[in-house]
Amino acid sequence: MLDVCTRHSGTPLVLVTGPAGIGRSRVLEQVRARLTGQHTTTVSIRLSSGDRDLPSLVTRIATELGEPPARGESSAAVLRRLLTTLTGRRRTVIFLDDAHWLTPRYLPTVRSVLGALAGSRTTLVCAVRTPTAPAGLAQLRARGLVHEERVRPLPVSGVEHLLASLLDATPAPGLAAELRNACRGVPALVRAAVEGYLASGCLRVVDDHAHLVRCGAPQLPVTHPLFAALRDPVTWSAAKVLSVLHPLGDAAPSLIAAVTGRSEAEVLEALHELRAWGVITHRNGWRFRAPMLATLLAGCLGPYERRTSAQLAVTAIWDGTADPGGSYLADRIVDAGKLVDAERAATELLARGEAAPDHPHAARWRWAACELIADPAQRAAALHRHAVLCARHQRLALAGEAAEAALRDHPTSLQPDAAQELLVIALAGLASKANAVELRQFASTGWDSTPASEASRFVARAAALCLLNRWSEARDELRTSHGSWRGTASAALAHAIADAAVAVAGGTAPAAPQSLRPAVEAARTLLQALGLNGLGAPADEGTSTGRAVSAAVAGQWERALELARSAIAAASVHGDPPGQTEMFREITTILTARGQLNRARAVLEDTRHRHLLLPHRLAAPESELELALGSQQRSRDVLASALTTAAENGVVVGTDELWLRLAELESRRGDQAAARRCANRVEQIAARLGSAEAHRSWLLAQVIVDHSAAAASEVLALAAEQDRPFEFAATVTTVAECGFGDQKLLRKAYEAYGGLGALIPRARLRLLMRAHNVAVPGRNATVAENERLLATLVTEGLTNAQIATVLGTSEKSVEGRLTRFFQRTGYRSRAEIATATLRGCV
Repeated sequence: MLDVCTRHSGTPLVLVTGPAGIGRSRVLEQVRARLTGQHTTTVSIRLSSGDRDLPSLVTRIATELGEPPARGESSAAVLRRLLTTLTGRRRTVIFLDDAHWLTPRYLPTVRSVLGALAGSRTTLVCAVRTPTAPAGLAQLRARGLVHEERVRPLPVSGVEHLLASLLDATPAPGLAAELRNACRGVPALVRAAVEGYLASGCLRVVDDHAHLVRCGAPQLPVTHPLFAALRDPVTWSAAKVLSVLHPLGDAAPSLIAAVTGRSEAEVLEALHELRAWGVITHRNGWRFRAPMLATLLAGCLGPYERRTSAQLAVTAIWDGTADPGGSYLADRIVDAGKLVDAERAATELLARGEAAPDHPHAARWRWAACELIADPAQRAAALHRHAVLCARHQRLALAGEAAEAALRDHPTSLQPDAAQELLVIALAGLASKANAVELRQFASTGWDSTPASEASRFVARAAALCLLNRWSEARDELRTSHGSWRGTASAALAHAIADAAVAVAGGTAPAAPQSLRPAVEAARTLLQALGLNGLGAPADEGTSTGRAVSAAVAGQWERALELARSAIAAASVHGDPPGQTEMFREITTILTARGQLNRARAVLEDTRHRHLLLPHRLAAPESELELALGSQQRSRDVLASALTTAAENGVVVGTDELWLRLAELESRRGDQAAARRCANRVEQIAARLGSAEAHRSWLLAQVIVDHSAAAASEVLALAAEQDRPFEFAATVTTVAECGFGDQKLLRKAYEAYGGLGALIPRARLRLLMRAHNVAVPGRNATVAENERLLATLVTEGLTNAQIATVLGTSEKSVEGRLTRFFQRTGYRSRAEIATATLRGCV
């Protein structure tokens, strides 16, 4: 376009085309800005629906050029004088935005004007909305009077860049592609969608990554500029109702007429106008060109329009008039509520919600069905089923609400087994909302007044005690009440909770009878989804937190971070599962190892506002974070505090690791007696728990305190057997620091750290390898990695002294590294380094 506008004898007309919101106006602004100061006169005029008259446009152009019409001068005279001026003056570019509003009857005049300007120093740059092509365009092309440029939709990468700038966060994987498809790459629609999702609380930022959570539809005010072109009353009402009814195909116009009170002819006229504007198309029925526009318009419907549209849609589908398929019918039944047959609606919603429990709207369908059921017993059963399904999919806030509703409104209609499950789910719902006050009150006195059997009350209180991290009390409670367990659900849950409490606090639990074992396994599955199994469900692939932990342990760190962020974003809407502790532990470990220390600290701070089980499990990564920054005393205090809390609650699981870390700290500072006492505690815990994790801690304690070659050999063999690269590399490093291991293992550990992107432990391992005369492979790669770690630490806001501590070097050495880094890259400040690092350029 710049080339056409600056040639001495160029084409007189440049057309910039594209659909509404694609950015035609922005193109005109950028071209005009580039022409400014290049000995070019520019004029910019924007037309609107009221600016359809050519004579008035000519007058505006003449005025802008400093040659307004004289009093009484005719429009034809003004045009002739203007053409004379334009063909004789220096280069002039006239920008006409939204030129499609100009009435087509002036086309012959326009053609003659362009003919007169051909070869002159004047160019008309017109932005025109498509898909409607300007009239007579073929003739203009044939005469060589027009140059066309189509503004293309944004690719996925363009949408990703736009989202990053709008949200000041990196879009989660798949978000840019999803919005690109829904908005058809139209920037204005992407911006509007982001505004709408932010307004409805559906966009959540976790660890500087933006996630879209399915908790509602985007909402925009009816006055939003996106809807400006649709403000005609008939067109506006037709567009809004069509946003809901368009999946019904050619049945939609008559239904729109019924909702709006307009005639079908008026509706069709409005639809054809929307089609001419490029808003909708008529292929396989009336459809929106960009699905997101339909979604945003649907949010503008009033309550009457929404309910009536939904009622008519449901009736049309039930009558066989239309068949849109998919989840459309269920969504419309929810919107219609009691305007349609309640019994049939409830049956369809329950069937749909149970057949597709993973669907984003499944919980909404089931809850709406419960509201429509009149029979108390049937409604109680539906609420129970809804609560269980929500719990299994870790929507604990919704599960808790359903459980509370059933227990409150229909206590006598519930089967004993259902009531037992609902009691436990309701308590987990309180934990998911961090309502420790009500949990404590229930565990103290509330359990005794619960309208349930004695066995149910005992089991519920034990569950509450576990959720309060009082695991040994829960174990003892169940031991005491063992003889009173009655009913399949009560007995199965009691055995499952007792097993979890014993796994955490030690001791023994009553064995379940053979006949009850299938029910106990089912109860364990429910407890695992509720986060009540006591161990954070590290291997439970059925939950989002479990998948994140499993990925982290297996060394799939990027996937682990993605899954964890997604789980945290979803939990911010659906309730925080109390069993997320292991997931937060893994996130903190990953971020610390990668040098993202402030982000790791932010994760730990976030956990303090949540109600988590076994919070002492977070002490190990927090201790490591403090140690990375050189605060040995703070590291020791974190471990000691966590051990005190665990002891107060009768918790044993996971304390072996804390005592091991204390033994290592005491050994480093030369207090071998204290280190020995810590190692003895590790040995006692390993004997009490009998777990593989505790045995590994005991072996490492013997290596650190006793320098046992046999323990070193065994723990290295165990580490090599596991598909846990970070644990393997950390074990090799610890053993090597104590004087054991060989060059081959050190190199394997170094490679493992490299594959994970664990920059800090890999940098420290390099120092250890050099101390043991083990060659570090890849000098150039090492230099690049050192620079990446340095840039990461700078981005985290660390001072030179802190960076020196992390790298195990002097502050002067850090200053030298930074100077060389600045010289090599050309960056001039820490801020520029941080910006480049965040963009992935370092």
